[in-house]
Amino acid sequence: MENIQSDHLNHIFVVTSIESLIKGYILNCRCEGKSPKTIEYYEGHLKRFLWYCHEFDLPTDPTGITAYHIRQFLYYVSSEPVRWGGPCQMARRPMGQTTVAHYYHCLHIFFQWLKSEGLVSDNPVSRISRPRKPKKVIQALSDSEVRALLSRCPQNTALGCRSRAILMMLIDSGMRVSELIELKASDFNMDTGSILIRNGKGGKQRVVRIGARTQKVLWRYLTLFRRDESDLVFVSIMAQPLTVNAVQRLISRLGKSVGIPGVHVHRLRHTFAISFLRAGGDIFSLKYLLGHSSLTMVSNYLGSLNADDAARAHRRCSPLDNIKL
Repeated sequence: MENIQSDHLNHIFVVTSIESLIKGYILNCRCEGKSPKTIEYYEGHLKRFLWYCHEFDLPTDPTGITAYHIRQFLYYVSSEPVRWGGPCQMARRPMGQTTVAHYYHCLHIFFQWLKSEGLVSDNPVSRISRPRKPKKVIQALSDSEVRALLSRCPQNTALGCRSRAILMMLIDSGMRVSELIELKASDFNMDTGSILIRNGKGGKQRVVRIGARTQKVLWRYLTLFRRDESDLVFVSIMAQPLTVNAVQRLISRLGKSVGIPGVHVHRLRHTFAISFLRAGGDIFSLKYLLGHSSLTMVSNYLGSLNADDAARAHRRCSPLDNIKL
């Protein structure tokens, strides 16, 4: 009996196994205050790497993992038509280079943490070139497409007015859906249109803004159609908190109802960002309003601007036109 218990305990506390160290890394992420979504992102990718290690007999001791093993794994992700044993439809979809880059990033961060903790002497991922992500032009909605979407949100019904307020707030502020569904009435300053985002990505707070038109629609929704006592601004018809998936489905349905392909919540955020830049906004302010920690993502929006945008900007900002000679 003692031997069985001893073996069981040894199995649980094998600190050199990849499985144990992944648990340790996730615990470290929680201690650092990373958001639940970020933790889920790392945990999901690392668990699938763990599955691959078991399935293809890779070393269970991380000191035995080499750059060759990592390359094999990344090739599996990019080329295997049915991954992870094919438990769901997502495992049967082709993987793009962006997804491969996500796995590379997670493994690099994980092994770098192991190295900083003195658990491995080398990060094998650092010996591999970072996969190149395909550069795509980010598509914003045109003015006519925005008008078409708004036409499907009548202001004389509770659901129509709520849908209109949600749509306009996402386009006008650039906030994330996860931030929108957590908004409370006390987070708004109706005199200035300012909104306090209390729990942005990484737990960071910031202040965003909506314009007069969006303020008016939000006021109409809250004044005429909200009858419950919830602190939350947006709730379901049963006065329950809205979910991210519920808002995503709403925006997708609106797009399909007017025949606009590829309408999703991220495209609304893209529309805000590109419209902000076209109106003369600077990338540093945009970085703050979007809640990004670096300019990397913000710089991607610049690639969506064209020669006409540059010409309009020059007409506003010509050095010689703006001084007296």
